[in-house]
Amino acid sequence: MIANLPFSILENADEWDVDVTARGGGVAGQMGAVRLGIARALVSNDAEVKTTLKKEGLMTRDARVVERKKFGRKKARKRFQFSKR
Repeated sequence: MIANLPFSILENADEWDVDVTARGGGVAGQMGAVRLGIARALVSNDAEVKTTLKKEGLMTRDARVVERKKFGRKKARKRFQFSKR
């Protein structure tokens, strides 16, 4: 349903046949990546649909990435156990 959103907005799902392989991340992240890829492919085919897809928020990449691990800590924010005594 999420991956087919660009097609349902433009109402042209019967015109396209899509085969996608997504690796890495989770299911939700992969679906977001597939949705963005389909939207970009539709725009590269027909530039007039960009305003419609952009208005629906389908042309925006999710920029969140994993925070890096800091030195002296277990993970990015988690600290080692503190012992007062």
